[in-house]
Amino acid sequence: MQTNTLNSKSAAQPDFNNLVNAFAHKSDNELRLAYWLFKVVNIPALMKFSTTAARWSLNFGLPVKSLLKGTIYRHFCGGETVKEALHVVDKLHDFQVSTVLDYAAEAEVTEEGFEYVKNQILNNISLAKKNPGIGYISVKMTGLGNPDIFEKVTLGRKLSEAEDFSMERTFYRLHEICKRASEAGISLYIDAEESWIQKPIDDMAEKMMRMYNQQRTVVFNTLQMYRTDRLAYLKDLIHRMEDRPGLLGIKLVRGAYWEKERERAAQNGQSSPVFDTKEGTDKSFDDAILLCLRHLPKVHLCIATHNQKSTELLVNEINNSNIRFHHKVLHFSQLYGMSDNLTFALAKAGFSASKYLPYGEVKKAMPYLMRRAEENTAIAGQMSRELNLLEAEMKRRNL
Repeated sequence: MQTNTLNSKSAAQPDFNNLVNAFAHKSDNELRLAYWLFKVVNIPALMKFSTTAARWSLNFGLPVKSLLKGTIYRHFCGGETVKEALHVVDKLHDFQVSTVLDYAAEAEVTEEGFEYVKNQILNNISLAKKNPGIGYISVKMTGLGNPDIFEKVTLGRKLSEAEDFSMERTFYRLHEICKRASEAGISLYIDAEESWIQKPIDDMAEKMMRMYNQQRTVVFNTLQMYRTDRLAYLKDLIHRMEDRPGLLGIKLVRGAYWEKERERAAQNGQSSPVFDTKEGTDKSFDDAILLCLRHLPKVHLCIATHNQKSTELLVNEINNSNIRFHHKVLHFSQLYGMSDNLTFALAKAGFSASKYLPYGEVKKAMPYLMRRAEENTAIAGQMSRELNLLEAEMKRRNL
């Protein structure tokens, strides 16, 4: 790779084993809560029972809100309102960690609901303009448009007049959000969805990048690298944008629906769209990092991962290749409540690091949080690493 020296901002080698840095933002009680939660999450059978019981209780209106809000919700969420979330934003900012603010409601089903989510995002952009701790806004397209229509578009089926009009409204909701973000100097991460509804989301994201990524990266599209076709898509996207003016915003994740994707493909008699093994996903993710680095500064990259090896890969490439403008074009992100040893070490060493911070009413946000918790039980070694770090810090504090 060629050496790059534009806009110098040096960084040190992050220490991912430094417990003081990793947990300086947590009180003793917060540390105890985190340890208890990860003990539960680390036992798959107990985790499945707990999430099933919580869903059942919420659906039947049982008085469990305060229990949930004081445990799993408190650890992984910023609050029920954006005002509550801002307290977390400020706390993270004190440690040079930026926030990706996310209104965490599961998919809406009505035009009124889509408009409500759009207005929440527009309000968050206005807040971000005034708050230096909010660097990014997360946009979930199933909050702005109908996933059933997205699926028909992906399958190439003809839309009815009403469905066509609904898609137009979805596009203009996203357009309005991107325009406001561009004016406010904020960046957007458009989330990825299941493979059978992803194509129109990719298409809309590309259109927004062509419109708004002229002077800086306003719009990032998210690629789930457990999909066997995503590396080829990324190569094609870079090739198509190579000779056009403007920048490409790419956020890489491993993927959130692995079991769901495989089960659906099996039921439909189709080949699986995702890798069968973790090793396949890991290689795809790391290959995508290296591909994006070869096309700096045309491509601006965020790696949203809890995987330390992939994080170290990007850190080493930045340092070994002397990429001095990395803080402007390369970003790291982890979920709030997860992998603090990565996030806070990166920030302290001078890298651009952020936490993905969801907020929303407990009943609306809990399905999202439970899905995240269930996903993480399937990540080999992740929960054990979290537990080991938390246990070591508790011993260090004599708790």
